[in-house]
Amino acid sequence: MSDTLHILCVDDEEHILKTLERFCHNEGVTMLAASSAAEALNILENKPVNIIISDYQMPETDGLAFLDEVSNRWPETIRIILSGFIETSAVTRALEQGRIFGFLPKPWQRSELKNMIQTASAQYKTNMCSKVTPS
Repeated sequence: MSDTLHILCVDDEEHILKTLERFCHNEGVTMLAASSAAEALNILENKPVNIIISDYQMPETDGLAFLDEVSNRWPETIRIILSGFIETSAVTRALEQGRIFGFLPKPWQRSELKNMIQTASAQYKTNMCSKVTPS
């Protein structure tokens, strides 16, 4: 994977962030970490991010509400939910409506995570190319 890819991982469980950090490091991906939606929003205001992987169940807000806000403020950012507990109907609706790009269950398989990130990266590049208008 490209080292120009910037991923923001949001999870209130430190061991999940550490696992994702090791994965990203091994794949040559720059990863930023946040333990809350508020911390993630602060990061997004200051640093460019291509992909966000967010936990669904967090103390102050759920991942879908957080990613809806991200969608409104940074629509080009690809949004993925990662969770061991999920409301299937809510995630299905979010996927159908394009509010999120994908869902990964906890625990995830390394190959599933890698494939999801590669697919999300390709979608991000496609989105950015379609925004460029010829002069």
